[in-house]
Amino acid sequence: MPEVFFSGTKAGTGGALFVTFNSKDQAAFMRVIKQTGWDEKISKPTFAGGASYNIKLSKDEIAEIIHAVAGHDTIKPFYHEFKGEVTTLSFSYYEKEFTNKAGKLVKSRGFGMTTKKGDVEVKFGFSLGAGERLKQHLEFALDHMNSAIYQQDKKEFEEYLKKKDAAAQAPKPSVKAPEQPTPEVVVDESENPPEMEEDNVVF
Repeated sequence: MPEVFFSGTKAGTGGALFVTFNSKDQAAFMRVIKQTGWDEKISKPTFAGGASYNIKLSKDEIAEIIHAVAGHDTIKPFYHEFKGEVTTLSFSYYEKEFTNKAGKLVKSRGFGMTTKKGDVEVKFGFSLGAGERLKQHLEFALDHMNSAIYQQDKKEFEEYLKKKDAAAQAPKPSVKAPEQPTPEVVVDESENPPEMEEDNVVF
């Protein structure tokens, strides 16, 4: 299930964000939909028919966003180029002071993310709570990716051990001794007594 974020402005610069991951691909994916309008009746943004695009994040990029949220920090913008199309993503922590309706000076804190692909730029604002939710989802994604690598390595090692054990337990072919040739018996007639001949004796 994707983690979903909605961020809209009356100026129409916001968007909808769907964050998923794939352990096999070892990556997270952001589906960005640009805001198309603002509904004054309910004071909410509209996204129907908005331009959309996908952003693929590597494990290092995922970790950088996690680090930025945890440390209230700013990351170096990501730059991707694929088939001549350029996609960028920046993420930063901010603190702003403004005067509320009661006339009091208050401080707003949160995170801002700007994505752009081609000519389509979408901006997102995250409260501290939304930023934490994004961080935890990305941590969950990294954990599953690392577990997938471990399980695959474990499976391959177990298969290797099974093959090794099977080879060790297999009966070894018996080695038959070569047959010795039967020695030829040579009879030496000189060792036998000569046949006695009867004398022609007349009685």
